[in-house]
Formats: sequence, C-alpha cells, structure tokens
Amino acid sequence: MKKGIIATCASAILFGATPLLTTMIYSYDIDTMTTVFYRSVFAIILSALLCAFQHISLRITAQQLKDLAITAILGSGLTTILLFQSYAYIDTGSATGLHFLYPLFVAISTRLFFNEPLTKRKICALLLACVAMLLFLSDNNAIGFRGYGLAISSAITYAFYIIYSEQKHLTDIEPFKLSFYLALFTAIQTLCFHLFQPQLRFSLPLPAYGLVLLLALCSAIFAVILLQIGIRLLSSSTAALYCLLEPITSLLVGILFLNESISLNKVIAALLIIISLKIIYQKEPDAVNA
Repeated sequence: MKKGIIATCASAILFGATPLLTTMIYSYDIDTMTTVFYRSVFAIILSALLCAFQHISLRITAQQLKDLAITAILGSGLTTILLFQSYAYIDTGSATGLHFLYPLFVAISTRLFFNEPLTKRKICALLLACVAMLLFLSDNNAIGFRGYGLAISSAITYAFYIIYSEQKHLTDIEPFKLSFYLALFTAIQTLCFHLFQPQLRFSLPLPAYGLVLLLALCSAIFAVILLQIGIRLLSSSTAALYCLLEPITSLLVGILFLNESISLNKVIAALLIIISLKIIYQKEPDAVNA
C-alpha cells in the first residue's frame, strides 16, 4: 500500500508541475496549439517505443479506431487545448483547481444521460463546487473570465472523456497503446485547426524542444505509469483521493516559481473543491457495508 501511495502522489506532483512547464514554453513566444502539437508528437514517439519495448501490438479494431478518434478529439485533445489556453489568461493554480471540477460534471452527466441517482452526498459536493466557482470568479476582469471559462470547459470535456471511455470500454486497452492513439488523434486535430487558422510553428528554439519533451515525459509517460501503478496497488477510488495533491501542487508551483498572487478567495475555493472531490470519491455507506 505504501508503494501505491508514493506512486500516486508522485503522479499527482508530475501532473501538477505541467502548468509550470507549459508557461516556460510560452515564454519562447510559442502558442497553445504549437505546444499541444509537439507534446502530442513526442508522446506518439515515446508511447510507440514503450509499446515496442513491452511487445505490445498497436493493432486495433475499426470500431476502436472510431471510438478513440471521438475520445481524443472531443475529450482528451480538446481538454488539453482548453486547459493549456487558460494558462494564458489566469494563474495556473486557479486553472487546475477549476479543471478538477470534472468529477462533478461526471456526476451531473451520468444523472442526466444514464439516470444514475444523485445522492445527498453528491448534491452536497455540487453545492460546494458551485460556491468554489463563485469565489474563483469574483473580482476578475473580462480577460480573467475568459480564462475561467476555458478552465471550466476543460473540466466538461474531460468529464466527456471519462464517461465515453468507460462506455466504450477504452480503459481495457493497454495504457501506452491508448496514449499512442490519443496523442496521434490530438496531433491530427491540431493540424486540422492549422489548415483553417494557421498558427503552428514548425521550427522552435532548441531549449523549447527540450521543455516540450520534458512536458511529454512528465504528463504523458511518467505520470501515467505511476498512476497506473497506484491504481493497481490501491484501487481507483483510493488513488483518486491522493490525486487531489495535483491542484495543491499547481497552486504552490504557481506561487513559488511563477510569482502568482494568492488570495483568501483562492485558498477557500481550492479547499472547497478538494472537500467536494473527497465527498464524491468517498464510498457510499451501502458500498462499505456490502
């Protein structure tokens, strides 16, 4: 169990450091789409190498290919674009905190589309999350509101990714094979955007290539491996609780390394989101007694 906790916490810290790396890449006058494109390219290469090393075939069915395309384009790919774009407008701690509302959007969606009951516990969590959003949105200008809109939208698209992946049993695919195809379709997605609104830079400063490679390693490879280990040793619900270290890490990284301001509203909002997530992930009494 100790190894599982360490692995999950390490994964959360790596995910939490993603905003720092992204902001450093932006300092080279590189935009969101270019960052996402090169991150995806590096993730494709790294995932393919890991699949080859572990003798995992990249062969999939036509139905899986279709489902993976939908999942990547409307889910994980769009989530990455929206979240990375939000960093240009608001501080990374707030962006990550709002992105972590995705379990609540999962709860709402499953209630609306699959008639799953909204228990008193989930309703309480939703109310706390609404208060947190109001605190984040208070005292901000139009630019700030755009950033918050992007971050909240990333939570909605990630909720879609989770639900659709589960419904189509994509979680049964080996993690690195899944990462390979998600990165592949995300790269294609950014190229398609480029055809309609050219903005990709195909030549970057050498240090930027290194930062994007590090970003891909941290967020698409190492963090994924460690999280899979944590889930295997703990369980998905228990690992999810330790994943709450991610928004805390992002908040601290922003304050320590990006000179982001801290306010009482942000601290209270972050705590409310963490509490609401703990409520969501906590097992229902009936499940515990079963």
